[in-house]
Amino acid sequence: MAPRRRAKVNCWGEADAALAELGQVEQQLAAVEERRQEAAARVEAEAAQTARSLQRRRARLRSALERFCRKHYPALSRVNGHGLRSRRLLFGRMGFRTSQAVVVQEEAAALRALANWRAGQQFLRLRTELDREALREFLLASGEAGNGTRTGLDAQVRRRLRRAGIELAHREKWFYEVEWRALKRWGAPTDGRGAKR
Repeated sequence: MAPRRRAKVNCWGEADAALAELGQVEQQLAAVEERRQEAAARVEAEAAQTARSLQRRRARLRSALERFCRKHYPALSRVNGHGLRSRRLLFGRMGFRTSQAVVVQEEAAALRALANWRAGQQFLRLRTELDREALREFLLASGEAGNGTRTGLDAQVRRRLRRAGIELAHREKWFYEVEWRALKRWGAPTDGRGAKR
């Protein structure tokens, strides 16, 4: 690499020439920056358009797969038995999972009921909001132990929670998992005519 040449100005004429060259360099830098910003804006716009297109395609595929699974829900239950409603395919697994969420009919009433009850205070946080995770863990644990009959206290707590309008709701949530290794190894399947789906 050659050493950088140091600019040298010896007279007013050279100073004027250096100013002219400096102006040209600054114009070139401004033009380069403008081209860089235009290119970045173009790339960003193209990336955003591609992302929107891919997001729409993903939403359509997810929707189609969920509709298919809902249509074949009885078959999923028969194949896998109670509790496991999914099917493993070459490129992943899909089906339904059971999720539990604490349902509170009226939060203010539930807060008052739990605050006035010593045992219920364990389900409140310091800023007086419901600790839904603690409620969920308790309801799951006491429910798994025989529908709340593990101890008389569990049954009593569950009754008090129900009176406060708090219960555990079970919902089926659709899911999918892509088998990335299979996709990498075998690629996307074709539609029968050799075209990728």
